[in-house]
Amino acid sequence: MSLLEVRNLDAGYGRIQVLWDVSIAVEPNQIVALVGANGAGKTTLLRALTGMIRIRSGSITFQDHEIAGSSIESIVELGIAHVPEGRRLFMGLTVRENLLLGGWRKNNRDLTRVIELFPALGERLNQTASTMSGGEQQMCAIGRGLMSMPNLLLIDELSLGLAPKTVDEIVARLPEIAASGTAVLLVEQDIDTALSISERAYVVETGRVTKSGISAELLADPTIQESYLGLASG
Repeated sequence: MSLLEVRNLDAGYGRIQVLWDVSIAVEPNQIVALVGANGAGKTTLLRALTGMIRIRSGSITFQDHEIAGSSIESIVELGIAHVPEGRRLFMGLTVRENLLLGGWRKNNRDLTRVIELFPALGERLNQTASTMSGGEQQMCAIGRGLMSMPNLLLIDELSLGLAPKTVDEIVARLPEIAASGTAVLLVEQDIDTALSISERAYVVETGRVTKSGISAELLADPTIQESYLGLASG
């Protein structure tokens, strides 16, 4: 049984349907990527998984629990954490306070794991989030998600607005996160990065999964290279 299994999911906003018959799966300790152009429906899928929007049909099973229609709070308690696009930190609070807010539902005040992953945060615990660089803020957002001790971490647009070197530094931590027991579902427009770090991937186009498979094989697919990486076929 997969850690997360989504079957035939339809979802959207009001009368506007965004996702059509989407099916994906994430196994324990796995990094899975959702890739595609801006507006393809990737963020909408994460919002559906975490109860931020209601689904129209289909099912979402997490650790043998059907979570479609569940509250955001109960989904967090089951073991899913969401790092939203744009990080959404409490900018007036310190790094320490942001991290502790991530752990309050599980009464987790131990920052050790986060600081081992991102040593820069250990040096800035008493610094307000607004004074940090974008990369440090992203580290803090991921750390805040990990403080809830999830089995699955959803990361939306990890590289958005960040320098390539910073992205590489953060992405390099994902295998360690997955190996420690927290699977990762990564939404990313930078397809090269996403397919290089993940084990499996799903290509989302206009609200539908159009391709899926082993990430390395998708990265070598001529249609993917031409459509998303700007490499001419032939």
